[in-house]
Amino acid sequence: MDFGWTPAQRAVHDRMRALGAEADAAAPDDRMRVLARGGALGLPIARDLGGEGLDLVTTALAYEGLGATLRDGGVLLAAGAHLFGVALLLARVGTPAQQRAWLPRMATGERMATVAATEAGAGSDVASVEATADRTAAGYRLTGEKRYVTWADRADVYLAIARNGGDDRAGGAPARGLTALLVPRDAAGGATASGAPADAAAHGAARVRPGAPLATAGLRGARLAPVSFAGCEVGPDALLGRAGAGLAVFQIAMTYERALILAFRLGAMERALGEAVRFARERAIGGQSIARHQAVAHRLAQMKLRLETSRLLVYRAAWELDQGHRGQAEAALAKWHAADSAVQSALDDLQLRGGAGYLEESGLPSAVDDALGGSIHSGTSDVLATIVARWLGV
Repeated sequence: MDFGWTPAQRAVHDRMRALGAEADAAAPDDRMRVLARGGALGLPIARDLGGEGLDLVTTALAYEGLGATLRDGGVLLAAGAHLFGVALLLARVGTPAQQRAWLPRMATGERMATVAATEAGAGSDVASVEATADRTAAGYRLTGEKRYVTWADRADVYLAIARNGGDDRAGGAPARGLTALLVPRDAAGGATASGAPADAAAHGAARVRPGAPLATAGLRGARLAPVSFAGCEVGPDALLGRAGAGLAVFQIAMTYERALILAFRLGAMERALGEAVRFARERAIGGQSIARHQAVAHRLAQMKLRLETSRLLVYRAAWELDQGHRGQAEAALAKWHAADSAVQSALDDLQLRGGAGYLEESGLPSAVDDALGGSIHSGTSDVLATIVARWLGV
């Protein structure tokens, strides 16, 4: 097995590393625009649909480069939800018309996308969602409340997961199955999922209402917020896959997201390790560098171990998907291990500094909060462990 990188892949990594530094220097509200302008939102999208047509392994390497220089994990999380959670799903299961309508604009960041699945009573268990997608003469009517939606107040289209309504609920029978819909932010103004004008009268009562961003402990650049869908009318072209088969569609989206959403964290972990090594070498107590203490050296070695094992799992998951394999277990392993590794290494990094590391001005408490957020989104460790266990047949 060749673990090396081609010159072309290295060039992509270096370009994204420079782009990350540019975004890091920009104002927080401008960072997503910098990423979009630099092409980070369309790397694996086909060239004829506005992207660069890169394979997923190279895309993961590119996002590792971004994470090495852009410290805003929240905006990188939002970029990943857009690209890995929605755009790649569209490229996989969308109709040619849906792909032509959305992907060129998603690749440039002209239209930002996000996933709206979590509810008050349906977090890890998406099959328990209570939002409904009822069939209408003109398409679907979406009604429900979603929580913790990434980039909620700035998204232009939401991948909404809802319980299949319509005929399935006739005669008072419970709704069966889930339906996945692409719901435009301007649905209230009468646009269909393809962006074409619709009958304004038919959409007059529709509403997509994002709430204010939540005061999260970390990853604030992700702008998590609730979204209310109050009878949003969308056309039949909003449907992804088949009505009632939304769970399978959502699982594909989550597989891509879990495999790649923390690729940026590899770069962040490498940056933190380099800074920790320099600190340990330069910090002296009693005339001796603390790096000479075995406890400190071992802590640094463990950070290196977590980084390299996370790399192997992330790139393995990306490779599996590049080969056309389902990759669900590999994606779960990658996200699970990378998230847990990031948390432990962030704690080690802080503890190496002692009291100075606990000061907000060091940036390390924020890094711990960001890493903790990564252990929750796209599936907690317990959820991912369950996926792996099922793959093992237990």
